[in-house]
Amino acid sequence: MPLPDISVVIPARNEGAKLAPTIQSIARTRTTEARVEFVIVDDASIDDTVACLVAAVPELLKEARIDIQVHRLEEQQGIYKTRNHAASFASGEILFGTDAHVRFSEGWDELVLYHLAPNRVLSGTTAVPGSPFRGYGCDLLIPFMGTSWNNGPVDGVAHVPIAPCHATVMPRELFNRLGGYDSGMILYGAGEAEFSIRAWLQGADVMVVGDLLVEHEFKPKDVLANFIDEVRSFWIHNCIRFGFLYLSELGCMQMLRYYSLQYPELFSEALHRVNESDVWQRRAFLEEHQRRPFQWLVDYFGMKNQAGGEII
Repeated sequence: MPLPDISVVIPARNEGAKLAPTIQSIARTRTTEARVEFVIVDDASIDDTVACLVAAVPELLKEARIDIQVHRLEEQQGIYKTRNHAASFASGEILFGTDAHVRFSEGWDELVLYHLAPNRVLSGTTAVPGSPFRGYGCDLLIPFMGTSWNNGPVDGVAHVPIAPCHATVMPRELFNRLGGYDSGMILYGAGEAEFSIRAWLQGADVMVVGDLLVEHEFKPKDVLANFIDEVRSFWIHNCIRFGFLYLSELGCMQMLRYYSLQYPELFSEALHRVNESDVWQRRAFLEEHQRRPFQWLVDYFGMKNQAGGEII
């Protein structure tokens, strides 16, 4: 039986010349005969991202058993909608969602093919160049509705609440059945956590693979701080939306209190934007389709709130 194809889906915005080395590295670290396609969607970059990639394609295609698709959005959609666009163009049976500035460990494809199952999301282990850091998926922080790294270690595979966007693998059929990333999330923040929680509640498993390393080049601290400042109002919106989708009424009140105290200058605008959205229709839809209640997930992972208390 032929091995299934793998589609590596990458959203990109203002990534310049970083994409070509990423593609080359991923292609060269395979150890199986699986065909791999790269689906790149440029999120309305204002630099030379597409030009750099197109110029590199003839050389990249000399790598055996790869194909490359390049698509461009004319208006910025944000990381989650761009990931959905990339997935919609993919033809492989398996989706490996990642970023434009990563390196995969040798034999990544063999690990994916061995551990993946029809109702399973895999998380790669996050590494940082030149650092001993390892992130074995992420934990959920409540009422912040953000994430923290699970520092493991993990020998083999283990259940984890959240798979990070740059290291998320699943059957394409499962991605489609889950509905992709929440299109109500704006630009950046909370979308990867919401997707993994939704996968859990709809009956899938999320598992981190200890040996599947994804070396990720994170933004320098000053660049990251400026970026977060630019997207903070949208990020707060996304976290509140995330909480409204899954938390109890008391949990939602706790979350709102947290954000009103932490970000009083941005809170009202974010809350208004959430209330003007489809959040309550979306919650009703999710509750109709989920097989597990949110409390099941809390109990399964023994989740506590950020103060170490019970989640209400």
